[in-house]
Amino acid sequence: MKKILIVSPVPVSYPPKDGYSMVVFYRSYFLKKLANIESDIIVSENEKYPAKNLGDSGVFNNVFSYAMNGKWKSLIKSFYSRNIYYMLKFDINNRLLENIISYIKNEQYDAVIFDHSYSYPLYQKLIKNISIDKNKVIYWSQNIDYMDFKNLADENQNLFKKIFYWITYKKLKKIEINYINKFSKICSVSKHEIKFFKDMNPIAKVLWIPPVFPTLENINKDQENLNEILSSVGSYKYKILFTGGLNKSSNFISAIWFANKVFPIIKKELNTCFIIVGKDPSKEIVNLVDKNKDIFLFPNVPSMESFYEISDLVVVPLFNPAGIKLKLIEALKYKKKVVARPEALLGAGLEYVVPNATEPEDFAKKCIDTLEGRINYEVVWKKFDEMYDNKRILDKFLIMFIEDQFR
Repeated sequence: MKKILIVSPVPVSYPPKDGYSMVVFYRSYFLKKLANIESDIIVSENEKYPAKNLGDSGVFNNVFSYAMNGKWKSLIKSFYSRNIYYMLKFDINNRLLENIISYIKNEQYDAVIFDHSYSYPLYQKLIKNISIDKNKVIYWSQNIDYMDFKNLADENQNLFKKIFYWITYKKLKKIEINYINKFSKICSVSKHEIKFFKDMNPIAKVLWIPPVFPTLENINKDQENLNEILSSVGSYKYKILFTGGLNKSSNFISAIWFANKVFPIIKKELNTCFIIVGKDPSKEIVNLVDKNKDIFLFPNVPSMESFYEISDLVVVPLFNPAGIKLKLIEALKYKKKVVARPEALLGAGLEYVVPNATEPEDFAKKCIDTLEGRINYEVVWKKFDEMYDNKRILDKFLIMFIEDQFR
């Protein structure tokens, strides 16, 4: 049986609650289920995302966990370090590192995956202690992170955060490009970002590997939770859903744009509500909901399944093309109807598949046409299923360390 080692500097929740956790967890879940490949994982943890849950999931053979470093200590250290705050926060101390190395140095792994640019300090400490051919060490990208921080700096209105994100962007741009050039094989979840990786590292073999997710049929429905949600929104004929981390400017700016520019047009035509679901909502989102009786907020929910079950339409009105919008993929996996801005579709390669628009009037019209059944989503779902078939995606990935070539 083949085995891989995953190095994840960012905590991974189980059950997976955020986009990063979904990518990391379900990648190993389906490698085990569909390809009989086992995974060990080195992962940071905190009180919110204890690594013990990953061990209890039965997906990982061995979970080597370490505690994240303190917020303020990491922030102060970042002022005089070449590394960014997040790399220092997710770094590992030498004692725990030695314990992990004492085990993995005797293991024969068929591939090693370093997730995220934040894994650079871990790469520097681990790579000489892993017995594996360099060609089977893979960099796995969720975003081109320095570009994401530039977008955050541009979008943010808070002066302190704007300066912090801008400094992080400038430092990380040098670090990330240097790190990426250490790999001969790179996987990106974003189709849109493949060309950037090829420009940064022309000699690497770069492959687009979309995320793998379970379908709604694999999920047990929580009827009690469903009834509780319907007690708030059940009187509306149509329910429009937006989901994402609500403390991130690119998400809450998009939700507010839809609520203020698009939703009023739809409301004139249809009896509908707008449901916003996500963790840690910003004050802008809270204020928006307080002023609109037809907009509902469900913060920090344990699971999204009930919301997908009741929704008639999922909107993804994001302006930022960085990475891949995992809630978009998740919604389509659940056979939900989706309308998006084109920027949100680039990473997923779905800009010619999913109905999309940039102007509020056009966006509203596509939403109305969708809700009233004038757009045939069977065609959309069929094309999506062809592109996002879990077995096909994993087979594409397996080429890297089984046949040692890209197609």
